[in-house]
Amino acid sequence: MKTIVLMLMVVAMTGGCVTLQQQRAEEARRARDVAALKADLYRIKEESGSASAGYEQVYADIARLRTEQADGERALAARLDELEIKLRQQDAAMQAMHKQIVAELSKKVSDVIKSQAPAAGREYGREHLIKQGETLSEIAAAYGVTVNAIVRANGLKDANSIRLGQKLFIPE
Repeated sequence: MKTIVLMLMVVAMTGGCVTLQQQRAEEARRARDVAALKADLYRIKEESGSASAGYEQVYADIARLRTEQADGERALAARLDELEIKLRQQDAAMQAMHKQIVAELSKKVSDVIKSQAPAAGREYGREHLIKQGETLSEIAAAYGVTVNAIVRANGLKDANSIRLGQKLFIPE
């Protein structure tokens, strides 16, 4: 019985106890687990750092694009303002040119009408431009009218008061 008790004691002592070899193996396993956990933690930190950097880059890109958009909108608005000013200047120049053309045409039409209007109550006739060396009697003979009719139609003082380049109304 002593042997059984002794064996039971050895079994009891060895059954709940860990051998040195088992302890070292357990410590080595824990060290490997800790090293693996540290490696995983480091990898996770790196990935989260990369992800954070990625997020930060995206946010920075968004901010840059917003700034560029605002700058672009300001530049576009400024360019549009410049074009609008140029258009207004062109419009003003066109209006001035239009007024000038209308004034010139009105004067020319008025001159044409005046040159064709019958003088001294006459309704019909022609216009004649006096050339170098022409006399009133030659002009009257050419149109088959009297010198007096030409003098009266043009309000001349006398038959000798004509000059080169003068326009005369020749009544019919």
